[in-house]
Amino acid sequence: MTPLPPDNARPNGSTSTDERSRVDRFEAAYNRIDRELQRLLDEPREGRRRGFASSVRQIAAERRHFARHLDFLLEAGELRNALVHNRMGAVEYIAVPTEATVLQLEAIDEELRKPVALRAFAAKDVVTVSVDDRVGHVLALVKQKGYVRFPVRGDGRIIALLTASGIVRWIASHDIDACALPHLARQGRGAGGRLDEEIHLSDGERIICTIASVSVGEVLARDHRKDEFAILARDATVEQALALWTRNPRLEAVIITERGRAEESPLGIATATDLIKLLER
Repeated sequence: MTPLPPDNARPNGSTSTDERSRVDRFEAAYNRIDRELQRLLDEPREGRRRGFASSVRQIAAERRHFARHLDFLLEAGELRNALVHNRMGAVEYIAVPTEATVLQLEAIDEELRKPVALRAFAAKDVVTVSVDDRVGHVLALVKQKGYVRFPVRGDGRIIALLTASGIVRWIASHDIDACALPHLARQGRGAGGRLDEEIHLSDGERIICTIASVSVGEVLARDHRKDEFAILARDATVEQALALWTRNPRLEAVIITERGRAEESPLGIATATDLIKLLER
């Protein structure tokens, strides 16, 4: 907010044309933001109306990404009240917003009315697995593609999310010393089909062999975080995804389908890491 110079700086002490233009732009952006906040909160058009500051605080509480604008918008609300209620005559204001202030308010207005699509930040190549697949297949995908989260399909729909950490949790829930496979294997056959060589498997090799033979469904049965995912439609916004994480910080991923239905094929997947990168940017 820029204080006006003393009256003797201008012949009539009035606000300059450039300053009036900034005030008009400021008020226009403010009013658009106010209307959009009311729409997002589904406020009634008639009757008692929520104030601007209350609307800003409510949306900031629901949308973590929007919360970064909280202090600025509260100050903008104070400035708007000064512009509207403390005007000195028909052409002079007690204070006017700076160009930087107007630009920032216009940017927030743009962000609210034209939200960023979640698909712009989500991974497009989504690999699903079946409940009947073996963990060995999943581990091969981890090695080949570097993925660590896989939507799991069963009965023609997405029913769970398998993660690398979920597999580790399943391993940790067992007694490693009680592996199902024997401690040693034999290979090579001599005359008469006799096994003539013994190969001792290491503990690590035995464990990997055991894990590879387990089904995805068996792992999920003991993973208490298999349901920590959500499904959104392809036109979902970043703000919608952030709202989901605000309500459930344990969420592993948001899966994107055409209409946000579990029976549809995934079009993308966004993780908390993806959205953290967006927030940092």
